[in-house]
Amino acid sequence: MGAPSEKPLLSENEKNDTWKGSENEKDAYTTLNLGVWSVLLPNEIVSGNIVSSTKQKWNAIFLAYPVVQGFFRQVYDLNPHLVLLFVALKLWGEMESVVSLYVSSRLLRIIEVGMTEGRPDASALLQALVAHLICVTLNATARWGRAYVSPILENSVSMHFDDYLLRAKLRLDMPTAADSNNRSQASAYYAWNSFEGLCDAFMRLFGLISQLIYISQQRNAGFLFTLIALVRPVMTLVSEKTLWLKPHVAYSDNKSYLRLQSLESMGQSRFRGDIIASGIVGWITEEYHRARDALGSVGCQNSWALYAIESSPLNQVLGEWAGALPTMYWALNALLAPARFSMTSIAILQQYSSSLNYSLQTLFWDFSRVGKCFTDIKILFEAGSIKNQIVDGDLPYPRPDAEFEVSRGMDIELRQVSHRISSNVTFAYPGEKSKEAALKEISLRIPAGSLVVIVGANGSGKSTIIKLLNRMYDVSDDGGQVLIDGIPIQQYRMADLRQAQATLTQEHKLFPLTLAENIGLGYPEKVRDVEMVMQAARDGGAVELLDKLKDGAETMLEPITTAFGYQLDDEKHKTLKGVLTKLEKKTEVSGGEKQRLVASRTFMRFQTKKIKLLCVDEPSSALDPRGEFELFERLRETGEGKTMIFVTHRFGHLTKYADIILCMKEGKVVESGTHKDLMARDGEYASLYNVQAQAFTESEVIV
Repeated sequence: MGAPSEKPLLSENEKNDTWKGSENEKDAYTTLNLGVWSVLLPNEIVSGNIVSSTKQKWNAIFLAYPVVQGFFRQVYDLNPHLVLLFVALKLWGEMESVVSLYVSSRLLRIIEVGMTEGRPDASALLQALVAHLICVTLNATARWGRAYVSPILENSVSMHFDDYLLRAKLRLDMPTAADSNNRSQASAYYAWNSFEGLCDAFMRLFGLISQLIYISQQRNAGFLFTLIALVRPVMTLVSEKTLWLKPHVAYSDNKSYLRLQSLESMGQSRFRGDIIASGIVGWITEEYHRARDALGSVGCQNSWALYAIESSPLNQVLGEWAGALPTMYWALNALLAPARFSMTSIAILQQYSSSLNYSLQTLFWDFSRVGKCFTDIKILFEAGSIKNQIVDGDLPYPRPDAEFEVSRGMDIELRQVSHRISSNVTFAYPGEKSKEAALKEISLRIPAGSLVVIVGANGSGKSTIIKLLNRMYDVSDDGGQVLIDGIPIQQYRMADLRQAQATLTQEHKLFPLTLAENIGLGYPEKVRDVEMVMQAARDGGAVELLDKLKDGAETMLEPITTAFGYQLDDEKHKTLKGVLTKLEKKTEVSGGEKQRLVASRTFMRFQTKKIKLLCVDEPSSALDPRGEFELFERLRETGEGKTMIFVTHRFGHLTKYADIILCMKEGKVVESGTHKDLMARDGEYASLYNVQAQAFTESEVIV
């Protein structure tokens, strides 16, 4: 593995393209090779000495202090009495060592005096033994109390921050969620681990200070002995190498490592069917071994673990020497002044030394976690402060003063910005690697109440128009405007706008909930209304599926697995393994059944009576021809009071009813009009239509 090496991260052209800082900032970082990882570190960290590095480390902790303070306040507010009890038990756990040192040293001295005088003090010895028993009883009770209280408090903290993180994730819009810079790694585990870690560290510090005060007051120990015992932890804390508190970026461009990870991911259950059907198990195994051999001995551990590896053992050797200083102190003193030391005194000093060494070692370990705890808490709260890229408007929809006939649906227009030089609506997905925009110079008008069919080949931009109308994405300031009822779409409140829309696409997913909830969530306020849910299921064609399942509408398609077996033998525990298999069994539905369930959710949404725009985007790819026809007919029949947009590359069911057909190609609207008009032009639409119609109109040749 070797010491970290340096290499340039980007070529000069790439650096100039991606870096927006000043010329002085362009070279403000260094890239270290750590195993398979490349780690970017600010130069002041890489080049800094021990003093500056330590200063930066503790400055980072102090800067994070306000966030940590707020974190502890939140945890305390969850259950003040439980938190105080937890802290008190932790505090007693750290006081155990001081109490134990006092009790045990007193017992040793009483025994020494008795042995020296030949007449032990039975009363004092009995009192010391009773004190010792009381001490160990209290210690055992406190350990039981910590073990009992800790899971209760941990559950409370984890549930609180699980809720916080869920809300933080759900509030993100599409472009923000897709932005890799916003992919927070925060977890509720961070919350409890950080809370307990910081409590341990500061309680350990309190316990150590108590030990130091007690030991420094003892006749045979004193201040010098206590000071010597501090040398090792101070050296360790100052020389510690860690990435936890350092701003850095880590990534891997090791092809063998990336290949290994890709092949390993193919073991997931979602690939099982394709792997078995294709018979590629042997190939995957062979390629995995080839990638592993190519990787060789290059380290794959976490970048912070690799960074902490020292290039020489010198620091560890010095640390061990420093740890031996207390032993050397009492040994040298016993040699120089034997009259002052008895075997009991030496035993007591050895006990002090061992206790201090243990406390200092654990304190070092706990404080090495402090930086990570502070960083984790900061990451935790940053997850809730990510700003969405799509800004909400403040205009209600429908507008109370609307000039448009909102009872007939939404009036939609895509056009250029009048006060800017712009070629209509142009849009590219943020972060997209393609050089081509998804939409190019689109200008169109869809009157309220129209039935519009958008056709075209895959990738022609049909679905992108739907996403703009849903405000999943926004066009840029110079990319044109999307108008709803004559007002820029950005001015409306998104919640109001989306309540007036229903979308049905092939991208819709089934939730890990019951089938009834999957349908009912089209109208969340009525999700438990069985009659409305079943009506929506009938409209969407999902009733047959509900009827054939054992649990009907209450069936869970993907239940959360909480059952697990441990050390089950295939022969001895067949019955138990059978129970486990039943508990883990999942219900699977076909692609067509999934689309019927999603369609039912849309029909449930219609029951809100608020829908002004229906967008249907290729929802029937897995349906048989009859099912597709029936679905389109039911959707079309709901058209009163709605603008309806159907996106499809199939012809036949809808085009003859369309008020407007938009034919798209390579992100542009190349033709628009009715079916009759477009067929008469004999252009792109007619060509696409004839390709599909030919399969049904050509007579079969009989040989």
